[in-house]
Amino acid sequence: MYRKGDRVVYPHHGAAVIQDVVELEMFGKRTSYLKLGLPGQRLTIMVPIASAADVGIRGVASRRKAGEVLALLREDAGWMPTLWNQRFKANREKIVSGDIDRLAEVIRDLSISDRKRRLATGEQRLLAKAREILLSELMVALDSTEEAVQVMLDEALADQASPRSPAGSRVLPRPLERHGDDAGVVSVLGG
Repeated sequence: MYRKGDRVVYPHHGAAVIQDVVELEMFGKRTSYLKLGLPGQRLTIMVPIASAADVGIRGVASRRKAGEVLALLREDAGWMPTLWNQRFKANREKIVSGDIDRLAEVIRDLSISDRKRRLATGEQRLLAKAREILLSELMVALDSTEEAVQVMLDEALADQASPRSPAGSRVLPRPLERHGDDAGVVSVLGG
């Protein structure tokens, strides 16, 4: 099932590495936990294995799925509630669902809304958090650097705004070769 070194996604923070599977006793009951480490952050998360699926922990997307997500970012916006508080709640629920497609929809839809009319501060933060989560997963899925994935996200969103190319027409780049200072970027993620 879950093993030390597995790369997973924790919906609230993005890509993580299982540092260990530990048993802890709390209130007289022994429970097995996943000890998750978030690359580039000094944060460790303990999740009971029994509730891992309930909180949305899943494996990192495949390279093919990453391509599908980038294509989804190029599509037209989906329906969103017109009232700010309902839209915020719906988008937050999509983010914490753990579903990469729903996460990409939030980024796409809020980015399109932001181009039309500047987002409210709460939605700007929601968009930034959604991008951070997706970015961390795509870095692992594509075996790429943060900068390269940032460019891919920006290009996909720019393609959506531009009629010059059909949705999904781009081919994913090959994984970047690691040299010099770049060499440790992915190794932190367990790759």
